[in-house]
Amino acid sequence: PILGIGSILKAMELGTNLLWIIGVTFAAAIIPFIIIFIRTVPYFKVMQELTDKINQISREILLVIPVIKAFVRQEYEEERFRDTNEDFRSVNLKVFRILLVLLPAMTLLLNLMIVLILYFGAYDAIQGKILTGTIIAFIQYATQIVMAFLMMGGFLVMIPRILVSGRRVAEVINTEITISDGPIDKIEDNPTIEFKDVVYTYPGSVKETLKEINFKLEKGKTTAIIGGTGSGKSTILNLIPRLQDVTGGEILVNGNNIKDYKLTTLRERISYAPQKAILFEGTIRSNMLIGKEDASDDEIRKALDMAEVDFIESLEDGVSQGASNYSGGQKQRLQLARSILAERDFYLFDDCFSALDMNTEAKVKENLKSLKENSSMLIVSQRISTIMDADEIIVLDEGEIIDKGTHDYLNENCTIYREIVSSQIDRSKDFLYEDEESSNYILDTSYIKKSAGGK
Repeated sequence: PILGIGSILKAMELGTNLLWIIGVTFAAAIIPFIIIFIRTVPYFKVMQELTDKINQISREILLVIPVIKAFVRQEYEEERFRDTNEDFRSVNLKVFRILLVLLPAMTLLLNLMIVLILYFGAYDAIQGKILTGTIIAFIQYATQIVMAFLMMGGFLVMIPRILVSGRRVAEVINTEITISDGPIDKIEDNPTIEFKDVVYTYPGSVKETLKEINFKLEKGKTTAIIGGTGSGKSTILNLIPRLQDVTGGEILVNGNNIKDYKLTTLRERISYAPQKAILFEGTIRSNMLIGKEDASDDEIRKALDMAEVDFIESLEDGVSQGASNYSGGQKQRLQLARSILAERDFYLFDDCFSALDMNTEAKVKENLKSLKENSSMLIVSQRISTIMDADEIIVLDEGEIIDKGTHDYLNENCTIYREIVSSQIDRSKDFLYEDEESSNYILDTSYIKKSAGGK
């Protein structure tokens, strides 16, 4: 623009009557720009949508390659990608065919402008109204003006795509934050968490995932949740650090609604191990320090020992992207170690013992007893062996609490719990024995102590 403005001023200083030619050229150039702008805006929107779809399909294919191979779906996935890619190519070709008209049109206008300047300039020169050098200078200035306009026009042509992309970014930025900070920035020592008539419904769903949930987490107490798939076990854990917010009822921390606390204040009291073990690319040390930034090597090793992490040589051992260099059980133990290292008031374990063998699980559970003195644990599991020695076991079914109590109480009074126990008897006979008088299955604690090395 600066070059174009400067050239216009210099052309005006020449004092010729040829400036009208530049004006006509500009007017003629605006027409193709307007046409191109109107034609390309819808296509750019479609291009962005197709780009999203290609990325989505590519991501799905890369994440589930083993499943695709197992079900012999290679041809179907290839065709699905090919169809979307063909649509994307077709739209791109339409856009670039429209844009290809721009350069020849602008070049034609530039040359027509020069012809007009030479024609009318020569006529004035013959009559002695203008010098030949002035005509040449005017052509140079006029060319610079048009070239500046072309460069700016090249940018303007991209405005439709910029507008579409900007609109999509704005949608993300302007998305309303539904989970926000409360005013309270301090939680007193020995906090409790209480669920009071908690109801939760996922966005877009008409069915309640959780219904009238009531229980309390207290210092020195281990609470466990068991139930079928889709009963809402993990959802309960997600509500505590406010990864999701209740849609009915309330969760109380020391008697105050959980929404009244700042998110950082709340989450600094919680150590959460999700269902899927998540480790970050780096080293063992860098992953452990996520739990506690200023942890010493001795503290890290102690946490690793408690989680029975005996497969690493040093804290500098590498962790690849997605922790693909470790097995499922190893990833779970590393995640447990990170949670232990955090030293929080509440430990939330979401089925993070599922990939451990019975021996290792027994050892880890025995080690975790030392955490119970100063904190509260909430364990979600499908395994009876994981939760049967908890102080309180909550039995969930389709989002409702069917019953709660100790293992012995539930084994005697809760049909659903007894069915779960019975279904796992064959796999659990090492640590369960049947009481001859009551016909109930009892936890053999000597097995756990023996597996944990007599601790």
